[in-house]
Amino acid sequence: MSSAASPCPVLIAEDDPAIRALLVTALRRRRLRSATAANGGEALQHLQNQEWQVLVLDLMMPAVTGWDVIAWLAANPDRKPKTVIVVSATDRTLLKELDASVVNAVIFKPFDLMQLSAYVKASCDLPHDDRRRTRIV
Repeated sequence: MSSAASPCPVLIAEDDPAIRALLVTALRRRRLRSATAANGGEALQHLQNQEWQVLVLDLMMPAVTGWDVIAWLAANPDRKPKTVIVVSATDRTLLKELDASVVNAVIFKPFDLMQLSAYVKASCDLPHDDRRRTRIV
């Protein structure tokens, strides 16, 4: 689905097709359009070619991981979305290593779909220059 028509372009980078589909559906119900990436490599292509307001990013993806995407965003801050939401089942102690200059929120799997979509919607409603500190949700 193209995000070009959306006033708040959302990119979902998640390797699990069922979770990707659920997120797209939940965001559509909140009148948000999204594009998807099945892995970190696809996410990087999207990030290089278009501006995104929100990135929902899984950490544990094959080949190019979410960690790699975060490192790329740290090195390319002009391509960083307004809000980066990490969604992961990773050991919580590893998440202390997330770059707080890139990541705005962490939501643990399994997650409440309505809560996550509400968080994305709230992020879309923030003024563009309003960046929140990292939160664990």
